[in-house]
Amino acid sequence: MDKKTFISPFSYNQHSWNLNWKRIASNEKYDRPYETQSEKEQRALEAIASVGVIGGLQLRRLFNLDKQRIKRMEARHLIVRHEIKTKDKIIPIYTIGKSGANKIMPKFIGNYWVEYDTEDVLNRMAFFQLCTLFDGVKINPSPSPFIASLKINGNDFYVYATRRNMNDLMMFLKWKPFSERIIIVTEELNYLRPLKPFINSDKMKVRAITDEAIKEGTPMFYRIYEDKENSIINWVSE
Repeated sequence: MDKKTFISPFSYNQHSWNLNWKRIASNEKYDRPYETQSEKEQRALEAIASVGVIGGLQLRRLFNLDKQRIKRMEARHLIVRHEIKTKDKIIPIYTIGKSGANKIMPKFIGNYWVEYDTEDVLNRMAFFQLCTLFDGVKINPSPSPFIASLKINGNDFYVYATRRNMNDLMMFLKWKPFSERIIIVTEELNYLRPLKPFINSDKMKVRAITDEAIKEGTPMFYRIYEDKENSIINWVSE
């Protein structure tokens, strides 16, 4: 029997998405700058500030926050709730609020999230799914076009996620030599074909992982394999 074709829950092309951002009025006043009430809240806020946006289920699972705690964080303006919809399903997503940015971000830009389009949001949700494969992973900010960096076993990995378009990463690698470890999260390995001319397997430490492997909870990473004798360049699992 043929294996059923996997469709990623974060696929940009296979689902019809509707992104609804909540806008905060610039003159909205808060009674006082609320502080975080636990280390879990603090870690969650630091992660959101590093990445930009997180799915509600991911916020609960990664940081062990129940629904009531998340509602209280929203009421205290630590986070802001938005929605992304597909068919009849409504998925809550969260950005950092003005009070949540207190002592984390040097300057809070109101409504910064409206700069993200649907693909940006899905890439960031795919990033947080990757984080579920590791225990106690540390999430740090990183320069664009990377979503963020992860510290795993003492090593930094710069994570890039794509739903198909990789022009920003190809332009980055063309003009800026980069020798750090890179993880690419993708719906399909075939989407990474345009990237091959920019990757020197001897000098660059690039690994890829699919949405399917992440969903199955399998940390199966792929690397570039170059068979110079047969002029073949392909992704092979480690």
